[in-house]
Amino acid sequence: MTEIKSVNRNGTALNVIFDNGYDLTFESCWLRDHCRCHECYDPKTNLRTAHILDIPEADIDEAVCKDRKLIIKWSDSHVSSYDGDFLSEFNYETWSKSRRSSPKLWRGDDIVNKVAKVAVKKFLNTTDGASAVFQSLLDYGVAFIEDVEPSLAATEVVCKALGGVQHTLFGGMWEISPEPGNNDTAYMSVGLPQHTDLSSFTEPAGLQVFHCLRHDGSGGESVISDGFYAAMKLKEENPKDFAFLTTFKAEADYQFDGHYFRHPAPMIELDQYNDVRLVRFNTHDRSSMAFEKNLWTFKLKPGLIMVFDNFRAFHGRTEFTGMRVIVGSYVSRTDWLDKARSFKLIQ
Repeated sequence: MTEIKSVNRNGTALNVIFDNGYDLTFESCWLRDHCRCHECYDPKTNLRTAHILDIPEADIDEAVCKDRKLIIKWSDSHVSSYDGDFLSEFNYETWSKSRRSSPKLWRGDDIVNKVAKVAVKKFLNTTDGASAVFQSLLDYGVAFIEDVEPSLAATEVVCKALGGVQHTLFGGMWEISPEPGNNDTAYMSVGLPQHTDLSSFTEPAGLQVFHCLRHDGSGGESVISDGFYAAMKLKEENPKDFAFLTTFKAEADYQFDGHYFRHPAPMIELDQYNDVRLVRFNTHDRSSMAFEKNLWTFKLKPGLIMVFDNFRAFHGRTEFTGMRVIVGSYVSRTDWLDKARSFKLIQ
């Protein structure tokens, strides 16, 4: 438990010194807005009960340390209490670091023995199993779930446990197999170059789930690579090109079955820390952004589900013959990160 050692007035702010060495300054308006008394905050819902426009413009009359807590008496007679653990969380350096992602970059098949491969029963029924899958997605952008019954229904159970089925123009759960006359290359037997899905959406799908139910033929190997690695390699070798791709809004559009999607966005999107947040890359008239040596190629078989981060991983497949049936779905980024936070893997 973090204890408060002393409190000193500094104009309209308070300087608070903690036993862990933190020396933080809090403005009075911030302190009043973050009051955690029962009138201002409901611990059952973890929500504020007072609207920000209803908070009075009160001054600090008195501020003291008592029972390891900061007690403030306000000019409107309101009393606020803050414990050391709560206030110390707002050391900006620590707070910011806790919210910054730290993906582990990879190339080619050097992650074969690093990504999670978890049996479906363990994933669905244990915290350790689920945490391993989500941690692998956070670290590498890829995870596998094994021993799954080769059916759409069993795959849907896994998709729901990953955060829920995201519905798009393709429906919720979908099935991909060669369909004569379909003008989407996903439904053909041709090879697919590396790409991310739904680049024409305002926000692409968060996760993508693939489960091969059957393949009576040859070829059709799955190919995946780390788009974050490719982006950072580009930044290292061609910083001007990297800067261009983070600012120039390339327009993507997709027309299919009466739908027409269009969205302009940088191919490489950065977050507030200037780290790569998202890569958008989907083209069938040029080669992959990643070098061949960066590709991981493998065969999906019935019973093995591949899950990958569509914000990060480029995926494709080799040309194939015969009937190849893939089922799966998308999972929104909001929903799968919600799951990761519930397992305390991220802030």
